[in-house]
Amino acid sequence: MTRALALAALALSACSAAPRPPPAEQLAVRQRAAGETARRYDDPRTAAAMYGRGARTAAAGDRAGLAADLRCREGLALLSAGDAASAVDALEQAATLARGAGDAPLEARAWLGLARARQAARQDGVAAALGEALRCARAGGDRIAEALAEVGLGALAPPAEARTRFAAAAHLAGEAAEVAGPRALNLARLDEREGALGAAREGYRAALAPLAATDDRPGLLAALSGAARLADADPSAAAEAADLHRRAAAVAGGLGRREVAETEEAAARRSATAASR
Repeated sequence: MTRALALAALALSACSAAPRPPPAEQLAVRQRAAGETARRYDDPRTAAAMYGRGARTAAAGDRAGLAADLRCREGLALLSAGDAASAVDALEQAATLARGAGDAPLEARAWLGLARARQAARQDGVAAALGEALRCARAGGDRIAEALAEVGLGALAPPAEARTRFAAAAHLAGEAAEVAGPRALNLARLDEREGALGAAREGYRAALAPLAATDDRPGLLAALSGAARLADADPSAAAEAADLHRRAAAVAGGLGRREVAETEEAAARRSATAASR
């Protein structure tokens, strides 16, 4: 018994002697957790503030990889909050920090976010950011990030190249929701531009579930608006159009896009009136 107690005491001593992360890293991790909680409760501005604090804490503690992760999260939260210009700054810093830390997959994700932020802010450099994302994703073996870069580049490309890139994305990622939503959305946009309205309508509807599952609210708003627009053109689909417009209004309101929300609400009322005749 004495020997067993001695061994147990030795084991406890070994556990207590295990190295603990530095205080700055512990605090940054707690701040990241607080940001995640705010994000889950649909408060992207608070989430961004907590991620930003965590990034500064991690950087002060010489934890470049953790700082890069937090800057990337901060940028995406700012983008969700509708502050694209600030998101650009945070995501540019994230890409630089991730490169310094040698984390190619994280750098790829930062470039992907930066492409979206630049597009939302109507800034140049969207294609360049996507090209960097593609390079980093391949270097880091991140097939999902590579597929997302292919989708983004396809959205900017001529029709034939676009369809080739969308097919490459499907091959890379299968039906992963993170890729399936943007791919279906951009393919529907291409079909609509080319006059294939039936395929476009189906594509917009196919994009809804994966975009909602991944909380891609800007993409979800675009898919809902597109599906509603094409349903409006079908006299037998007025009730469906009204529902889609209502859902689009709710998403636009959550994104702080009041004018879009009001436009969608007005369209929902018109469609509902048409459905009741």
